[in-house]
Amino acid sequence: MILAWALSVLLVIALAGATLAVIALRKQSADDSEREGAMKAGRQLALDFTTYDYNTWDADSKRVLDDSTGQFKQEFQSGIDAVKTDVVTNKATSKGDVKEAAVVSNDKDSAQVLVIVNAVVTNTASADGVERRYRIKLDMVREKDRWLTADLQVVG
Repeated sequence: MILAWALSVLLVIALAGATLAVIALRKQSADDSEREGAMKAGRQLALDFTTYDYNTWDADSKRVLDDSTGQFKQEFQSGIDAVKTDVVTNKATSKGDVKEAAVVSNDKDSAQVLVIVNAVVTNTASADGVERRYRIKLDMVREKDRWLTADLQVVG
């Protein structure tokens, strides 16, 4: 009788431990998924931001706007026409290449992502192209299950 009771207690403890382990694994998986989603969206925005062509400026800038929100979206939108004039006048192109990206911090609705991008920029003054290196810090927010860029700063 005591042995059966002891086995029952051990079984309950084992089941409780297994349940807690499953819950912890699911939370870790959700955290990893959130980090991965924010990093993927940050990488894409940095690529879109550094990739444009004077022939396709409207579509190129729309991609950036579609993945933006808040202050960054407002600032980018307000500068589009002036930048377009410069890009078209100088026949500018830029081809970004994301080298590295990392999530610096995150929770379920926000993240900060650092992205390293190299871009080859051409224009009327530099037809052969000049390589530029960008270090970009992105503040990401989740809106309706999408990660969007709320702020972008070129930090180096």
